[in-house]
Amino acid sequence: MDKFNFKLQKVLEFKVSLEEKKKQEFAAELKRYYDEENKLKELLDKKHKLINNPIQFRTAVEYQNYVRYLNFIDKMIENQTLILNQVKINVEKARDELIKAVKDKNIIEKLKEKAYREFLEDMNKKEQALNDDYALHLYLRNERR
Repeated sequence: MDKFNFKLQKVLEFKVSLEEKKKQEFAAELKRYYDEENKLKELLDKKHKLINNPIQFRTAVEYQNYVRYLNFIDKMIENQTLILNQVKINVEKARDELIKAVKDKNIIEKLKEKAYREFLEDMNKKEQALNDDYALHLYLRNERR
């Protein structure tokens, strides 16, 4: 019996490895997004605690330092928000690339399935032809007797 040989097997293997690579890239970007989101939450919590905890200032310098520190935290929150937005764009890009890789792999897999079905149909036809020949041979042999 013939062995099934898919002509695009190397392409399929490449597409599978590409999909795995894209999955890893997407996971890394998603992890980075969650890390950056946590940094932003920590900054917002820090600001919230500073604002909500009553502080008694003894001097104007302490109050100035407090205001400067709040402004610094605000700038950090602003910067972290920009970073988070950029990482979100990277996550979406990685997601799109992963979706494309999955679709490409699925196309090749469907071609393989179709080729395998055609191979099985061809093998069944060959087997049926062999069976028909064998049956005819037996019939002719029995007729001669």
